[in-house]
Formats: sequence, structure tokens, C-alpha cells
Amino acid sequence: MNKYFKILVGAVISILGLYLAFYGEDFDGLWQQIRQVNWGPFWSGCGLLLISCIIRAYRWQLLLDPVEKIPLHPLFASTMIGYFGNGVLAFRLGELLRAYSISVHRAISVSQAFGTIILERIMDLLMVVLIFILVIPWFPFEHQWLRMGVYLFSTITFGLIFFIFIAARYQWINKISRKGFFQTGVGLKIFHALQRIFDGLTIIRKTRHTFAISVTSFILWGIYYAITIIILNACGIDLGFIGTGILLVIGSIAIGIPALPGSAGTYDAGVKYGLMVVFSIASEKALTYAIVSHAVSYFPVVLVGAVYFILGSVRIKDVHPEEIIS
Repeated sequence: MNKYFKILVGAVISILGLYLAFYGEDFDGLWQQIRQVNWGPFWSGCGLLLISCIIRAYRWQLLLDPVEKIPLHPLFASTMIGYFGNGVLAFRLGELLRAYSISVHRAISVSQAFGTIILERIMDLLMVVLIFILVIPWFPFEHQWLRMGVYLFSTITFGLIFFIFIAARYQWINKISRKGFFQTGVGLKIFHALQRIFDGLTIIRKTRHTFAISVTSFILWGIYYAITIIILNACGIDLGFIGTGILLVIGSIAIGIPALPGSAGTYDAGVKYGLMVVFSIASEKALTYAIVSHAVSYFPVVLVGAVYFILGSVRIKDVHPEEIIS
């Protein structure tokens, strides 16, 4: 698909999301709701989010251990650079930026690092599915659009895991190496890239830190849960323990919808209507939470990531999807 066409599709989805989020709003009422936000918890949420980035970098360190023992700080820097990239670049190129930045001075290829990042994201998807399973007895399945979103999200997650398992079990990578196209020229480069990505995806089979990786995943999502509660309370909303879990699932699905950088529009509309339809929260208050929580999840990581990006040796013009096969 042409990259400009993908940008256009993302822009249309984001604009539609922003339109749905703000359509029919009383902006004076919205402003009053924003002014009533307790900004102390807002800053607490920002601090917790940055702590979660350290934990994410530590989990990445454990995943990469079979390849190279990398100190925590370079991994944290690359993680923040990745968030910065996702916040300002289309196509989630921040993930590639993150892989490129850690490979510059380390004995790991861009494609192998990229494979471990994909593995990380699959682990996050699994945590969202686990939260969904825990709240199934209370989940609002009567809402068709929400039911379809959750089913699609779960299907994609388990489909990816099943595909990776089957590919590893039957050694598909080795089998395609025998195809004529993958034995010379560009085909050989593509095969080597696929092999390194798959090595990164399946690196968890080689680690001695399976338990620690699992624990850090639970801690990571526990922090996300705590941030959700804190920002809800800052906006004067009380959903309780189960309701917060349901909202976390809804927000995670909304973030996964293709859009412009930073999930512009899609997150705001998804969370606003989730609060309105599922929890009967007033429109202005629901949109206030969507705006504030979006700000918490966006500005801290983008600002800190920008500092690391400026201080680092990575340039956006040097990072392209083609880097994976170089």
C-alpha cells in the first residue's frame, strides 16, 4: 500500500475521531470541567508513566539477555526515543526508531531488535486480553460495537501467537530459505531480515528470565491500571475496581486503531463514548477524562523522548522500513 495513501487513511480516521469526540459539545461546559480537574493527580500519573517506561526498559533488557547484556540506561533511552517517534511519526515508525537506536552501538541488528519489540507488543496484547478475561462477568456485551472490537482484538492477538508458534514448530523460516528467490540478491537480504526478526520474536525460548519477564509485565500493567484510577479520580469519576479494568480494555483497543501519530482522535472518541455508553458518564466529563488521560500518556514520554533523541546519534532521515533488511 502506498505510504501516502496510508497517511491519508490515518488522517481521515483521526479527523473522524476528533469530529465524533467534539461534535455537539458545549465548549463552555467542557472548559469548566477541565478547570475542575485536580491537577495534582495529573502530575502523579505523569510520574508513574515514566516509572513504567523504566520497567518496560528492564523487561526489554531481560528479553535481550540471550543476545547481549545491555545496561538499563541505553535501553531506557531507546524506549523513550521510540515513544517520541510514535508520537510524531506516522505508521508507528517509533518502533523502528527504537530498534535502530539500540543497534547503533550494540551487537544486535535492527531487525533482531525489531523482533523483540514486536514480542513486547504481543505480550502487552496478552495482558489486555487477560484483563478482559478477568472482567468478562461484568463486561457490557450488549453493546455491539464494543463486543465486536473486543472479539477482533482477541482474535488478532491469539492469531499472532498461534502463527508464531506454528512457524517455530514447523521451522517455516528454514523451509522458505530453500526457495530460489530467497537464495540470491534482494531475496537473500529479505530472508536474513526475516530470520533475525523471527529470532527476536522467539528469543523468549532462550531466556533464563521467564518468571521475571512475567512479573514485570504484571507490574507494568498494574501501573497502567493505577494511572487510570488516578486520572479518573482527578476528573471526578469513580468507576470502581471492575469498571476501571473495563475502561483500560476499551482504551487499549482505541489506541490500536490505525490513525495519525499519538492515536489522535481515535483514543479520544473511543474513551469518551465508552464512558458515555457503558457507564452513563456525562458527555463533557467523559471527554475531559479522554483529553486529560491522553495528555498524561502522550506529553511526558514525547518530551523525555525528544531530549534523548536530540542527545543521541539517531536521525529520522536515517531510519526507514528498509533498515530492517539492511
